[in-house]
Amino acid sequence: MSGFLYHVRIAVCMLLAGLTIPVASAGLAADAPEALKERQTQLMKAVEKVRGAVVGVSDGMGFGSGVVVTGDGIVLTASHVVDQQRRFGSRRRGGDRPITITFPDGSEYRASLLGKNADADAAVIRITEPWRNGPEFPHAEMGKTSETKVGQWCFAMGHPGGYRQERQAPLRYGRVLSVGSRTVVSDCAILLGDSGGPLFDMEGRVIGIHSMITSLIIENRHVAIDCYHNDWDRLIAGDRWGRLRANDSDLIESGFFGVHLKWRDFIPEVDKVFPGTPAEKAGIQVGDVLMKIQGMPIADRLDLGTTLDLLEEDQTVQVTLRRKDAETIVDLTTGDDASDVEEEAPAEEKADQEREREIMEQLSENRRIGKFEKRTEEEMNLYGPIAETHRNDVVAIRDGGLLLCLGTVMSADGYVLTKASEIEGAIDPEVILPKGGRFKAKELGRDVAFDLVLLKIEATNLQATQFQKNPAQLGQLAFLQDARGRASIPTVVSVEAHAMESSKKAFLGIVQDRDANGVRIKKVIPGGAAERNGLKEDDVVLSIGGNDVHDPAQLVERIQQYRPFDKVAVRYMRGDQIRTIELVLTPKFTNENPLLPLYNDLELMGQFASVHSAGFPRAMQIDADVYPTKVGGPLLNIDGEALGIVIARADRYPTFVIPADSVLTVYEQLKADAAKKPAAPATDEKK
Repeated sequence: MSGFLYHVRIAVCMLLAGLTIPVASAGLAADAPEALKERQTQLMKAVEKVRGAVVGVSDGMGFGSGVVVTGDGIVLTASHVVDQQRRFGSRRRGGDRPITITFPDGSEYRASLLGKNADADAAVIRITEPWRNGPEFPHAEMGKTSETKVGQWCFAMGHPGGYRQERQAPLRYGRVLSVGSRTVVSDCAILLGDSGGPLFDMEGRVIGIHSMITSLIIENRHVAIDCYHNDWDRLIAGDRWGRLRANDSDLIESGFFGVHLKWRDFIPEVDKVFPGTPAEKAGIQVGDVLMKIQGMPIADRLDLGTTLDLLEEDQTVQVTLRRKDAETIVDLTTGDDASDVEEEAPAEEKADQEREREIMEQLSENRRIGKFEKRTEEEMNLYGPIAETHRNDVVAIRDGGLLLCLGTVMSADGYVLTKASEIEGAIDPEVILPKGGRFKAKELGRDVAFDLVLLKIEATNLQATQFQKNPAQLGQLAFLQDARGRASIPTVVSVEAHAMESSKKAFLGIVQDRDANGVRIKKVIPGGAAERNGLKEDDVVLSIGGNDVHDPAQLVERIQQYRPFDKVAVRYMRGDQIRTIELVLTPKFTNENPLLPLYNDLELMGQFASVHSAGFPRAMQIDADVYPTKVGGPLLNIDGEALGIVIARADRYPTFVIPADSVLTVYEQLKADAAKKPAAPATDEKK
C-alpha cells in the first residue's frame, strides 16, 4: 500500500438564499481578539499561496502526497510513498515504476523517482513533463529546520485517502510540539494518504514532510526539511540509502546506552541509570534531560531510536544534557546492543506497560493537554469572551443523567436541533441549559440524510444561534463549545462545504458474514435500513430485489444497483422460517476507510467515532478530535456566528459539520412538516 502513513509501534503496537436566519439577542456581538484575527488572515493568505503546489503522488499501486518546491518540477515526498522495493520485493526489471503527479485541478503529469534517504523517510521526485499552464510549475518555498521553533503555529495539507477532485486538499492547523535534526512533531492531525504531503509554517514555507503517526492525535511526525537541504545534491543525483524504521529500537534501555527515560511533552528525562552501562560510566544522572546526541536534537522516541540505531558499537559520542537548568556535554562510549540490563522486569515489558498507560490517558475525553498544543489554557482564553457571549447557543441532551450529545438552540421559543442518531433509543431525553434549566424534549421530526432531529422544549427567552450568512471559507478559524458553553476545541475549516460521495451510495446497514444459504448478519448497525425494518443478528439474507445473494461481495453488488431511499425487497431466513420485507435504503453513513481499528471496532462502535459518520448530502470538514457525545452543537467562528452544526467524527481527525445554509433549510422544513401533523388526541385519564 504505497503512500500509506505507517502505523508507528513504539514499545506497544500503535496505530499507525431566502431563508430566515435566527438572530441572536441584541448586544451579543463579541469582538474577536486581534491575535485570532491576525492569525486567521495570515493562515488564509498562506494557504492560498501554496495550495496549488500540494499534489497527489501515485505509482499505480498506491497513493500518497507531495509538494512541488521548484519551478522546474522537483517534488518532495516521503520515501515510503515510493518504496517500490518494499512492495515488489526487488527493483523492477527495466527501472522504477512510473509515477503520476496529480495537481489540484486534476491534471496529471509523468514523473520519475530521483533519490531517497530512507533513514529519514525522505525522497525526491522530478516531473518529466513541462507545466502546461505557464513557464513554471506552482511551487512552495522550502523553510529551515534551524528556524523552526517549538510552539510556533503551522499547518498541514495533503490528500488523505488519495486525491479526490470533488474535495480540496484538507487543511489542518496546529503547533510544532518538538523539533529534531531528523523529525518535526506537530498536532496537525494527518491520515493515510497524507504521507509525503507538506507541513508549512505560517508564511507558507515547507518545514516538514508527513511521515508517520500513532493513535495519539498529538503524535504527527514529519521529516524535518533540513534532511532535504543537507542531502540535496545526493538526492537530486539519484542516490538511495538507508532503511525506514517504524519501531523504537529500545537501544536506550539496553547495554548499548543504559538509561530509562520518562517522556513528557516530548522531553526525555532520565529517571533511571542502569549500573555498569555506558550511561553510568559517562556520568549521566537521574534527572538529566537528554537533549542531543552528536549535536543532533531528539524530537521523540522513534527519532531517538533511529539516532541510536545509526551508531556503531564501541563508538564514542557526545551527549548533550540539561542538568539543573544548565547545559552539559558528556562523552559516552556505546556498548553491546545485544546485552541486557539488570532490573526486576524486562525493559521492553516495562516500556510497553508505561506506553500503554500513556496511550489510554491520551485517548480519554479528558486527556492532559501538553504545554505547546493548540488547546492550551492560554490559547483557549482567546476564545473565552466569544464563547461566554454565546454560551447559551448550545445545550446538553441527557437521558437519565447520561450525556448523549449537545444541541443547537434555533429559536427563542424552544426549538433545538441535534444529531438524530445519538438520541436514538433515548427513554426520557432532557435538554439541559448552560445556566441550569432542565426541560423534557419533544421530538418533532427527523432528516435521515443529514442525521438531524428537531426537538421542542417548553422554554422562552432562549438565545437563538446566529448563523454566518456567507459560506465558510477554507482556513477560517472556529471553535467548539462544551456542554456549559465554554470554548473547548479550536479548529479550522479544513474542507469547504461539498457533496459527500458516500451520500450517493445505498446502504443496508449490516456487518455481514458468509453462510451456506446466503449472507449471515453478523451485526445490525444502528440507524440503518436493516435495523429500522426489524432485521436481526443471525438472520440470513437470501435475496435482494428478487436476485439471490450467495456471498458478502454479491450482496454489496446487489445493493450498489440501488440509490439511497430506494425501496427494495429483502428475502431472509430467521431460524427455519423464510420471510420477505420491503425496506428503504439509507445513504452509506458509516466510514468506509477508517485509519485505526478503534474507529470501526464493533465493540467500540460509537465510542471514538460516530456511527453515523458519513453520507451527508452536504458537509464541510474540520480538524477537531471531538468525541461522539460532544457533537450536535454549533461550530462558531471568531465573531461568534455559527458556521453550521457539528454532526460527526469520522476518523482520527475528520469531523464533519452540516453547513449553515443546509442547517437552516432542514430546520425550516422540519418545522413546516411538524406544523402539518395533526395534534395528538387528548388522553382520557379516567379510562
